[in-house]
Amino acid sequence: ANPISRELSQLRTTLLGSLLDVAAYNHAHGAGALRLFETGAVYLRRHDGEPDALPDEPQHLAALLSGPVTDPSWRQPDPREADFFAAKGVLAALLDALRVGWSLRPEPLAFLHPGRAAVIRLEGTDAGWLGELHPALAAERDLPGTVAAFELDLDALPIVPPVVYEDLISFPEAREDLAVVVDQAIPATRVLATIRAAGSPLLARAEVFDVYRDPGKLGADNVSLAIRLVFRAPDRTLTDEEVARLRAQIVTALERELQGRIRDR
Repeated sequence: ANPISRELSQLRTTLLGSLLDVAAYNHAHGAGALRLFETGAVYLRRHDGEPDALPDEPQHLAALLSGPVTDPSWRQPDPREADFFAAKGVLAALLDALRVGWSLRPEPLAFLHPGRAAVIRLEGTDAGWLGELHPALAAERDLPGTVAAFELDLDALPIVPPVVYEDLISFPEAREDLAVVVDQAIPATRVLATIRAAGSPLLARAEVFDVYRDPGKLGADNVSLAIRLVFRAPDRTLTDEEVARLRAQIVTALERELQGRIRDR
């Protein structure tokens, strides 16, 4: 009813607007690399049938990145610009530190770049968004280059159980690398989930370390993911036969559930 200014005459439904204002101000004053965040309440209309009900006021956290990801150096005079994956890395560091299970679901959002937007899911519940700002919106705010950001509903964070520590395993690991070809529409997280389920409980770790595309060798709509597998048992050293059997189980699961195949060249 009595706003401080005309620009603040409506309750905000997202923190992105204020971050963009700060980013535009800093850029206009010569700042190249921007790393901004804000926490605060947003105001969302209730859908409980009460027209005069006060809005919900969840606490959100938002972050914005723009400009080079590192300072220029003699080895890298032109460092790469912050992008979707830079923002994803910050989000991952935050949620992993909080020990929260999370995933991303690709989804178009009007204010984000087509094909570079996703919904954040916490324990199966939508809880925010991640992506690169739509070029038209960035240009409207006089922000050059790529602007990446995310916003997370802090009230949606689940209560995690206490940390349970395990004995240090003194038996050596067995490592295997696997190059699997799948349809490029299949998220890497789904590939990893399939691998972990098939290799459990002796598969200690699975991570993507390379991505390869070659329409001539793989097909126009396929991608090859190189995945490092780490096997370990708490009570013994795994034999070559056990590791081979686990690898075969993983390959079978990839073929059956994702129609994937092992790349042989």
